[in-house]
Amino acid sequence: MKKAILVIICLVAQAESLDAACKSEACKRATAWKSGYTAVILDDDIGREDYFAILAAIQARKGVVAIEAERVLLGWVPRAAAAEVRATRGVKAVLYDAVPRPETMVRHEGALDALAFFNSVLTGEYEDVIEAGQARTGEPLVGCVVERPAAASSVSVSQSIRSDRGDALADVIEDRFGQGTKSGRRVAANSSTPPFNNPHMSGRITVQLFRLDSDGTVDLNRYTWTATDFRIARDQVYGAFTVWVNQAASRNVPLSFTVNIVDPYSRYTRNFSPTPTRYEPITRSSEEAYLWVNDALARHGYSASPLTFDEVYKKNDAFNAAMAADPVYGPFDGSFSVYIVYNPPPASGNFANGRRAFAVADGPLVMMMWNSSGWGPEKLGRVLEHETGHIFWACDEYYDAASNTGCFSCDTCMFNIGPRNKFTTPWITNANCEHPAATGCDMPKTTCIMQSVGSGNLCQHTRDQIGW
Repeated sequence: MKKAILVIICLVAQAESLDAACKSEACKRATAWKSGYTAVILDDDIGREDYFAILAAIQARKGVVAIEAERVLLGWVPRAAAAEVRATRGVKAVLYDAVPRPETMVRHEGALDALAFFNSVLTGEYEDVIEAGQARTGEPLVGCVVERPAAASSVSVSQSIRSDRGDALADVIEDRFGQGTKSGRRVAANSSTPPFNNPHMSGRITVQLFRLDSDGTVDLNRYTWTATDFRIARDQVYGAFTVWVNQAASRNVPLSFTVNIVDPYSRYTRNFSPTPTRYEPITRSSEEAYLWVNDALARHGYSASPLTFDEVYKKNDAFNAAMAADPVYGPFDGSFSVYIVYNPPPASGNFANGRRAFAVADGPLVMMMWNSSGWGPEKLGRVLEHETGHIFWACDEYYDAASNTGCFSCDTCMFNIGPRNKFTTPWITNANCEHPAATGCDMPKTTCIMQSVGSGNLCQHTRDQIGW
C-alpha cells in the first residue's frame, strides 16, 4: 500500500511540473491534448495482422491513435485499459512517462523520432516552445492555397497557381500573379476530378515529411539546418497532426496520421539529415517550388521528365499514392507531402516573390518554411494545422485588406466545387468569413484554425468543409 501511495504522489507531482511549463492560458489551451498522452511500443517484427489487431484493441477500449509511427503509436489509452492493450500480441509496452533512453526500447528510425517527440511532450519541453511562440505574431498567411494544374494541360506556373477568391457560385477565382483584370475575377474550373486524393479528413492519412536544405550545387548554400532546429520542426509536425486528431476524437470522427519521415537516415549516427536540393528555396520565387520538390522526389525514384510544374506534381501524386498503398500498413485513406524550407534569421519569411506557405487543395503537397511569414519556428505547427485544412478542402476565413486576399464571401467558396459542392451539399457555406463587405455571415464571428494562426478553434463551417 505504501508503494502504491508513493507512485500516486510521484505522478501528481510530475503532472504539476508539466502544467507549470505553460505560463499563459493560450499555451495551456494549445497543449491541453497532452493530458493522458500515451506511447504504445510495438514488437520489432510485428506483422500486418497483429498491427491492425492492436489498432482495433485500442479503439475497442475507448483509446485513440493520433500518430502511427514505425513501431510506435502515439495517442491516448485510458490507464484502466493499459493492461489489456499490453496483453495484445505484438505490444511491447504502454507508456505514460518519458523514456530516459528511447534507443533501449526501439531501434527503427521513425520509432526513435516518435519517442523523442513523446519525451518532449511529457517533460514539458514541447510546451516551452509553444509558450515562446505565443509572443510571435507574423504576417497574414495570404495566398496560402493554390489550385491544381489541369491534368492534361501545359499551362504555365503563373496560370496554374491561383488563390481562393470565391464568389457566391464558388467557381470564380483570382489569378495570383496579376495576369487578370484589376477586379481579378476570372472563371476557372477546378482541375481536381474524382477520384479525389483527400476528399475528407477522416480515416488513416499518411504524410511524407521532407526538411529541405541546399547543397550548394546550383545556388549558394546560405542556410544549413542546426540539429536543434531540425528537432523543433519534427516536433511541430507531430504536434500539428495530434491537434487535428484531438479535434476529430472530440467529435467521434476516426482519424490518425502516419508521419513518414523520408529525409535521409544514417544507421551509423541513428539520425535523420535534411533532404538535399540544388537550390536555396527561400531565395527563389514560389513559382519555382517544383524545382526543389523534384530534387526531393528524385531521391525516391520519382524524378520528373520533362522537368515542368505539371510533371513534378504528377510525380508527387504518384509518390503519395505509392505510400498510401503500403502493403504492410496500408492502404491509407489519404496521402500528401509536407516540404519545410529552412530560413533562419536573417533570411526572409517569404519567398522572393513575396509568397508564403501554401497548400494545394486535395494535395499533393504543403510547402512551408521553418519561419513562415514571420510566425517563427515555435508556430510552425500552427501554420501546418491551417495548411492541412486546405488539403482537405477547408476555405480561408481571414481577409487581409492590404493584399486583398483571403475570403470574400460568406456563401459557398471555391473549394465547394470539389468533393462537397454547391450542387450536392449546398448547405456548406463559409459564413465565418471576415470580409467586411460579406453578407449573410455568422454574427458574432468566431476564431477558427482557418481564420487565425494558433486559434485552436474549429468552427462549424470548417468542419462541414472537411467532411465532419
